Amino acid sequence: MHRRAALIALVVCALIAGCGSRLTDEQRAALVVPQGGGGTQEGTAQGEDGAVPGTDGTAGQPGANNPQQPNKQPNPPGSIAGACQGTGGATDKGVTSGEITIANISDISGPVPGLFQSAQQATKAFVEYFNATQGSVCGRKLKLVSFDSRTDSGGDQQATSQACEQAFAMVGSMSAFDQGGGPAATACGIPDLRASTVTAQRQRTPVSFGAASNVVNLVSSAGPDLVKSSFPGAINHAAYLYLNADASAQNARSMQKAAEARGIKFVYSQAIDITDVNYAPYVAKLKETGAKIVYWIGSAQYAVRLQQAMRQQGYTPEAFITDPTAYDPQYIRQGGAAVDGTVVYTNGALFEENNAQVALYKQWLGRVAPGAAPSYFGMFAWAAARLFVTTAAKVGPQLTRKAMLDAVRGVHDFTAEGMVAPQDVGGKRTSACMTLVRLKGSTWGRLAPASGYSCGTLIDTGVGG
Repeated sequence: MHRRAALIALVVCALIAGCGSRLTDEQRAALVVPQGGGGTQEGTAQGEDGAVPGTDGTAGQPGANNPQQPNKQPNPPGSIAGACQGTGGATDKGVTSGEITIANISDISGPVPGLFQSAQQATKAFVEYFNATQGSVCGRKLKLVSFDSRTDSGGDQQATSQACEQAFAMVGSMSAFDQGGGPAATACGIPDLRASTVTAQRQRTPVSFGAASNVVNLVSSAGPDLVKSSFPGAINHAAYLYLNADASAQNARSMQKAAEARGIKFVYSQAIDITDVNYAPYVAKLKETGAKIVYWIGSAQYAVRLQQAMRQQGYTPEAFITDPTAYDPQYIRQGGAAVDGTVVYTNGALFEENNAQVALYKQWLGRVAPGAAPSYFGMFAWAAARLFVTTAAKVGPQLTRKAMLDAVRGVHDFTAEGMVAPQDVGGKRTSACMTLVRLKGSTWGRLAPASGYSCGTLIDTGVGG
């Protein structure tokens, strides 16, 4: 869902850009992807100043870092910050001779508690990992302050304003209504390296960049081409159903146009209001039109509702295809047998396969949040934190917000050491690569390609651009 055309129709595909706090809790819960975070983890409480208690401070050994007495020990061999030579002082807001303060702003409370808690957990996990094993960035350890954006544009705005004053940069953030903090981030010039940007407004914010680089009008040809090769007998009878909300509707139109450009024919396309609880008529229409492939754009909980209605009517298409929000243990728990066979497109490494960065993420996630499940959003938050450190190291001892932003704008082929498909972070262009995975029973497995990613060309659909 995401607006990105490429694959990541991310979670935000189900979100309404620009509506912010005008939505009721019920409406907001309908639009956002359920349990995008640590699955069964509860939402973290927000302190009076907007910070999440218990998450501030540097990780690693207590007292290992004193801002007034920077750690002069050389970085260990192979450190990801090894490019940084020398030491610096207090070069910008949130930077001292011994610390770099970064902020994470993610949806913790709100209609879906813990919605993007996984992004905050992953950022914390990376800070722990870096401070404990990687040395420092020119003598500076990382300090993390965490905020709850409350699944609300106003909450995102308030947290961003506080981060502007307390931190050098925002890292790994994930908010369903991230348009709220865009103006504040722009005004203070804070580098904003997010897990992903989910609204068009935040995508256009000059200081904001997503480790998952996505824009709604650019769709990779890899997605429809993988579907064609995986389900060749069904491509003349496809359907597109989506929640009737601005972001999801834009993404659905864009992705359908891209699929049509690659030879997939649609016999049915339908928006579904978020207040509609009766999906039986839509399933009846799917049966009537002979749809063999069903695409869904919207939150995963509504994908479950649709598939339960399909099961009740004895209708089983050859493929039910949705975005990475469904690639989560909660989706399987909610849907049970009804969601078996779901196909998801993703541009991140698979949790079921061997990947060194994913293994690190899982290991350190287990340390900071025992029992939390790794997630797609957590993966990209970890990747964003890794990119922050390597980019800051390249900037060097004289670390400033302007220098950091200039360096990020030059990042065009970022993979986090193979953790994610190539991302044009600085250019803000959708990734051209993706993978299809399919759910069998309670286990996800690779569908196509046989290994790695399939990379295509970007199709400009003209929708939302």
